[in-house]
Amino acid sequence: MEPISLILGGLSALSGGMSAIGGYQQGRRQTDETNRARQNQFRDQLALKRFKEEREAALYRQEVADYQGNLVETEQTLRKGLTSVSKRAAERYGAASFADVDRESKLIQTEGEILANMPSGASRDRVLAMSRGAKGRDEALMMDNLLRARFADIDTAQELTDQANSYRRRLFQNLSPAPVRGPDPTAPVMQSGPSALSLIGGLGSAALGGFSTALSVQGDLTKINNNKGIDAFKKVTGPKSPLGGAYANFLRTK
Repeated sequence: MEPISLILGGLSALSGGMSAIGGYQQGRRQTDETNRARQNQFRDQLALKRFKEEREAALYRQEVADYQGNLVETEQTLRKGLTSVSKRAAERYGAASFADVDRESKLIQTEGEILANMPSGASRDRVLAMSRGAKGRDEALMMDNLLRARFADIDTAQELTDQANSYRRRLFQNLSPAPVRGPDPTAPVMQSGPSALSLIGGLGSAALGGFSTALSVQGDLTKINNNKGIDAFKKVTGPKSPLGGAYANFLRTK
């Protein structure tokens, strides 16, 4: 094979090989850039999800703290109201006790005056009985007032408790549900770039193309050399030589 054929074939194979390598490297770069963009997008989505979850968790913690604070205030208000009811009841019972002692003292004083000033007999006994009866009526009226006040205190305490419970229920109903962590974004599917086999195939095709080029150039050179030999033979033998014409036809058939 002529050197020029080998050179041209080698240049063709080299050009094809460089093109195959360049295409392989470009494909790898494009694949890496695409995968990097997908990974960055996935990280950004994951970071945004984490930020939203942390913000929602912080808001929920603050809301729970406010809810618990309102419960404490409600309990304190209820206790204050019940204490006030109990205090008023205690004051009433204290006043009733002092009033009872005062009535007892007055009764003793009245009976002493009756016994000292009235002679014994039915009239004095009747006056004494009337005095004791008046004391009994006052005590009965006092007990009735205390009992009514007690029932009123019970109703007031129950009303305060119902209001507190109703407020607690409203607080709980207004409390947002605890945040639930949702699923993470789906991890991106990485794109596979050109494989090493494709590079090997491209290099093989380049080598085959170079070999084909060398064969083609060698064929062209052979034809050129054959045509030059025929022309030279014609010059030696002459155009009318039967030997020269026959040999030329023989070379053309090759």
